[in-house]
Amino acid sequence: MHPVLIEIGRLRIYSYGFMLALSFWVGITIAARRARRRGVEPDRIYDLSIILILAAVVGSRVLYILTHRDDYRGVLDVIALWQGGATFFGGFALALAGAVFYLRRAKLPFLLVADIAAPSIALGDFLTRIGCFLSGCCFGAPTDSALGVVFPPDCPAGLHAHGAALHPTQLYSSVFGLALAAALLALERRRAFTGFTFALLCLLYGAGRFTIDLFRYYEPSSRIAGGLAVSQAASLVLVAAGALMLILLPRRRRTRD
Repeated sequence: MHPVLIEIGRLRIYSYGFMLALSFWVGITIAARRARRRGVEPDRIYDLSIILILAAVVGSRVLYILTHRDDYRGVLDVIALWQGGATFFGGFALALAGAVFYLRRAKLPFLLVADIAAPSIALGDFLTRIGCFLSGCCFGAPTDSALGVVFPPDCPAGLHAHGAALHPTQLYSSVFGLALAAALLALERRRAFTGFTFALLCLLYGAGRFTIDLFRYYEPSSRIAGGLAVSQAASLVLVAAGALMLILLPRRRRTRD
């Protein structure tokens, strides 16, 4: 693994922090270009992105710490985000709340902007999970399959596994994120209503994440009743939300018509 991407003297650029920053930059750039085609000023996307970045970083970090309490013993551990350790659903939930707040004040339709941003969210997962792999966090359960990866002992996965091969769930998630982004861009050409692309994102991401998490390692503190991981429970909620939007939003449009 390569938790430190570049080291020049005392300057260190961590792989996870770099990939996280890259994911935000790529996502915002693409969303701004898509916004212009949908009749939304790109400057609105740039303004919104400030809120989304702060909310996503804080939300993802807080939920990760709450579900991995044994890994954190001091303030420095908590703020060392560049070393990895974030949960998509925490960032997604807080960013969603921040977006609703901003878009209401800006008098922009939430579902329109959500459609614009949906592929960027999937691409962000693609890039960020590469950072997870390089940092050795968010690793999978032990496996005897040819896909197994033995992580070095100086990363979270290696410390946990002690030389055993693990599912590289970070790479599973990364490949899935790229495939999801491509699927959203292809399928949105058939969109029949505003909110279609965002609904697909919720449905497909939730289903894919639930499946990948079957191969991922979670601490006991990350599991709830029935043995489900917190992220799996959140995935089911996201699947239900996406399905409901696909059912109800076309009906709402017909009612208005």
